[in-house]
Amino acid sequence: MKGLFLPLILFALLVFESVATGLLPNNLLLELFYIPHWILVFSVLIILYYDKEHTYAGIFYGALFAFISEMVYTDILGVYLLAYGLSLYGVHLFKKLLHVNFLVTLLLVFYALIASEFLIYGTYLLIGVIDLPLQEYLLERLAPTVMINLLFFLIIFPYFSKKLTNWGEQAKRT
Repeated sequence: MKGLFLPLILFALLVFESVATGLLPNNLLLELFYIPHWILVFSVLIILYYDKEHTYAGIFYGALFAFISEMVYTDILGVYLLAYGLSLYGVHLFKKLLHVNFLVTLLLVFYALIASEFLIYGTYLLIGVIDLPLQEYLLERLAPTVMINLLFFLIIFPYFSKKLTNWGEQAKRT
């Protein structure tokens, strides 16, 4: 039963991501757009607190749910899968070099958000889906997206870092 916790939480985050865009306030003075990447943020926590050196549950679940969200919400398949997969793999590599604590986790979430957003932006720019100058993208899309996702991280970190550590230890024993 405990093996279902991670996919169920990620599925709930998938649903809440779509709801959040309608509920979270938008700035009326500027046209700021944010994209909740809560699946990515939670997948980083899975990599850092649940996975061991030889397991890849965070990358697997992050890529899987990125692909599912693409099937539901976007017209082009594979962009989020690529971006989440590569950025989560980078987090997995950094985990081997760094001692995991709150500051490292915050920096790796920040890295994953920036890396995946630039991969998504670059891919969409390359295939001609968007025509958005870099400066406009940085100010109107990237900054609000990173801020809203870091706020989400700060909310879930205290609870899920401990839970994921416990679940990882229990999975290791079985």
